[in-house]
Amino acid sequence: MYYYIVKGGKPEGPFQLEDLKSMGLSGTDFVKPEGYDDYKELRELPDLCQELGVRHERAAPQYYATLDVRLLAAAIDYFFAFIIYCLAALAVLIKVDDGSAQGKEEQWMMLVFGLGLIPIVKFLVNVIAEGSRLNASPGKLLLQIRVTDMQGNPIGLGRSFLRNVAKITCVITFGIGYLTGFFDRKQQCFHDKIAKTLVIKGRLI
Repeated sequence: MYYYIVKGGKPEGPFQLEDLKSMGLSGTDFVKPEGYDDYKELRELPDLCQELGVRHERAAPQYYATLDVRLLAAAIDYFFAFIIYCLAALAVLIKVDDGSAQGKEEQWMMLVFGLGLIPIVKFLVNVIAEGSRLNASPGKLLLQIRVTDMQGNPIGLGRSFLRNVAKITCVITFGIGYLTGFFDRKQQCFHDKIAKTLVIKGRLI
């Protein structure tokens, strides 16, 4: 196993474990083990902390997803929900198509009703996905961002449900609840403040 470190603001390495032991590294030094995509603080790597005698602890989130990235993730989520609708609509067209005028009318009523279910499907997917161990909806997964609590921990289904319900406040305020994220250092929108959540990203994303 080889490791890279940041020293004087510049990456150096590769080093072996024995080299690191002689460097006197602290928990806040950045280290990238072989195979990792990004540097992490040494204190975030439990196995390496044990080898180097450094206290293991979770670092607080430092990098937050901007509002434009979050809106793009929401658009992707709606796209996936629309794909589900299209597949369901195709099944309706095949099943109900009996050639009669009444059959056509039933088709249109079901298709229009189905359009109204798209936001509900997105809501359910977001609650389940963001409350799971993935901590992210499909759109957020694609953009490599995730939802956590204020310490960077998973939020669970209960807080995920609260967060997504609280988004209604952003809608009834004509988007002002979302715009608050522009003026917040941690990019928290109003529903994030209600649920005490963050949307974070990796350091190099």
